[in-house]
Formats: sequence, C-alpha cells, structure tokens
Amino acid sequence: MDEFARAYAATLDALTGDAASRIAAYYDPEGDYAGGSFLAFGPNTPTEVTAADLFAVALLNADIGARAARRVLADERLVANLQAVPTDVRLEDADDGVLDVAGRFYERLRQLFVDPRAARSDPWVAPAKLAARKRPWLLPVRDGLVRQYLGMQKPYSYRRDWQIYQQLMRDEQIRGLLDDLPANDPPLRILDVALWTRARQ
Repeated sequence: MDEFARAYAATLDALTGDAASRIAAYYDPEGDYAGGSFLAFGPNTPTEVTAADLFAVALLNADIGARAARRVLADERLVANLQAVPTDVRLEDADDGVLDVAGRFYERLRQLFVDPRAARSDPWVAPAKLAARKRPWLLPVRDGLVRQYLGMQKPYSYRRDWQIYQQLMRDEQIRGLLDDLPANDPPLRILDVALWTRARQ
C-alpha cells in the first residue's frame, strides 16, 4: 500500500464511526479543547502575525518560547512572506505557485523558531499550527501524532504532507463526510480535528 492509500484509509476511518461525537466534544465551548477559538480568537488579521495568533497556537499545546515569540512578532520578512500567500485559495485548488509562496512563509516561520544555541533544532509543529491559523483554507495544522496516524513516511517533508492533504481534500467522499460533521470551521481545519481526535484514541 502506498503512502497516499494508507493516509486515505486512515482518513476514512477518522471521518466515520464516532467522528461526529468526537468533533462535537472538541468544539464544545464548555470543554477544554481549543475548539473554534483557534481561528476565532481575535484579532486574526490575514496580513500580519500578532500576539493573538501566538496565543491561539498555544491553545493547541504548541511550544512557543519567549525568544521565538519576539522574533516572530518583529520579523518584517515574515510579514512580507505572509502577505504574498493568497487568502482566497483552498488547498484543493492550489497550484504549485501558490504552494511555493506558502512554503516560503512556512520556511521563514521555521527559521524564526530555531534555537541557535541548540546542537540540533528542527522545530516544525508550532510553525505548522501558526501557518494554519493564518491560512486555514490552504494549510493543514499537522503534528507528529497525526503524521504517524496517517502513515506518513520519514524523512519529514512539509511539501509532501501538503500534497497528501491536497489529494484528500479533492476526494468527493471525504468532502461529503466533512460537510456532515458538526463544526463551522473550514473543512481543512475540521479534517485536522477529526484526524487528531482519532489518532489519540
């Protein structure tokens, strides 16, 4: 079974069975999950990164140190990279040009999270979550647990991950299952929630 076939089978499993109850629990405003606050906590301005964005990412249990926070909030190049990423393109419709500019934004985020004092520093989860907060129709959240659940191979490659998610979002059956789930976030975000809640069972 190839990498996409494994991811597709796992995704169908995550979107069926008890998926509706898992999604409802995640988005319950009386619960302790991030729920709709991840995208709704404001301001969520599409052209800049603010402290509100970092707080929203922290709600997903992402590790954001003081140094990385200062660097992200002060970086003019990051703002320019973000502003180059279209706000009206969904992942399923994105071409290589859109993914290229999104990749430059994400790669800049990763650079800002690197610890220059560490012998080896390869942060990617917090940058992935922050990128998804800024472009929730285009960029998936992703973390190690979900990658493992989907059977994504090592070495890690965000571009390959995006391509797999893109294929998933282009599938009519998956889109239909997402439409039936009880949440108002963009479908790509709901997919992330369905995968994460299933993977941690």
